[in-house]
Amino acid sequence: MPKHIKTIKCPQCGSMRATQLREDHYRCDSCSTEFYLDSDDITIHHKHETEPFHKSVAMPRLKRLPLVILAVTIFFSLIIIGLITLGSSREGSSGMGSGEAGMSYSIEELATFTTTAGRPIVVIFGTARPTSSSNVDDAKGFVSFFDGETQKLVKKIELLDVKGRIQNMDMRRFGDGAFYIVFNEAHLYRLDPSTLDMTEVHGEDYKRPELSQGFAKVVFYYSQFGDALEVKTNLGESFVYYPIADKIYTEREAYFAPLETLPAPQVATHFSFSLKSSDYPNKQLQLIRYRRLEQDGYPCEYPRFQWRSWDGEDFLISPTSEKRARLQGYEDLTPGAYYFSPGVLDESEDQILITFKPTAAADAKQMFRCLDAQTGKVLWSYSDDENNLHGGSVASRFAGGYVVVNNRSSYVISNEGKLVSSTDYRKLIEVRS
Repeated sequence: MPKHIKTIKCPQCGSMRATQLREDHYRCDSCSTEFYLDSDDITIHHKHETEPFHKSVAMPRLKRLPLVILAVTIFFSLIIIGLITLGSSREGSSGMGSGEAGMSYSIEELATFTTTAGRPIVVIFGTARPTSSSNVDDAKGFVSFFDGETQKLVKKIELLDVKGRIQNMDMRRFGDGAFYIVFNEAHLYRLDPSTLDMTEVHGEDYKRPELSQGFAKVVFYYSQFGDALEVKTNLGESFVYYPIADKIYTEREAYFAPLETLPAPQVATHFSFSLKSSDYPNKQLQLIRYRRLEQDGYPCEYPRFQWRSWDGEDFLISPTSEKRARLQGYEDLTPGAYYFSPGVLDESEDQILITFKPTAAADAKQMFRCLDAQTGKVLWSYSDDENNLHGGSVASRFAGGYVVVNNRSSYVISNEGKLVSSTDYRKLIEVRS
């Protein structure tokens, strides 16, 4: 079927400024969403990247030498005194048992999850280097685990093979319960949620002949397609690999993998917000509860709900996408509700946690809301006066409520929707050089 495209428009933010990555694959210049085009759908994938470190150095001119020497001497003396004072004042702020004297810490990312024992964990990914060095290449990676409820340090791991600045990192939980973390598209680690041990995984560890030469590059495959890695081997060959199912594909083959028959599928329920429609821009976003056939670790395609018009027919999801998603049914959980900039933070059988803005106003505050997963009834809502909440948050659930983290802080919210505590981890831990 031919493609009917008037303009290349980001399905997430609506921007028409996009960079083509390869045929039919684009990255939005405004929000960095990656998306590709097929015959009747736009599929999106988010990828967060940290901007590279830029450092500028001013070179003084050698004129009026005596005055310049005096001025430079005074200038650098003041800088040295200032750095010593600054280092002393911040040494204590590395606090909570995470920092060491004489080390400078930089936080790259925060995340959260619940351990096998049910404890909420806030994970801090960062780098540390001696304060005596100004060379970022001397930095080494570290991961610190804090109890999300008590803010006490549980464990700290040094990643000796992750050197220099962390340009990008990503973390996902796979169907086997373990977390997988990628640093700088070069290092893959497996995190055990019961022991908090981390083990680096190499290509040859998977016992696949295609991967036996090791990874030249490793990233997560599009999250919409499940628990998969996209790798380039040291021989220059590219594959999409599903480690739990032990299935390996070329990228072209991987596109058709969700159509394969699962050996032992089960029906599972999930929640997702519909996407803004370019065909019907005034359609309100909907919170969709859907059921699909799935099997942990096997190729899949999560459905993307978006009102479309095709050959005179209106639909929320196309028949082709229904088939690829192995969809068994879906409905609007909260008909008539209004959501702006929404996201699902956590889902379970009894309740779900979402984030959104209640109006389209520029100054509308982001809020959290807990809903009954069966009826859609509002259990509680929370929004802070300082408006520190924002989209892009992630959450973990424990017996006492939820821990929600964004790019610098965590919030402990009780089962009644009350703020128990908030912690600015960057302010407490990060020691900038």
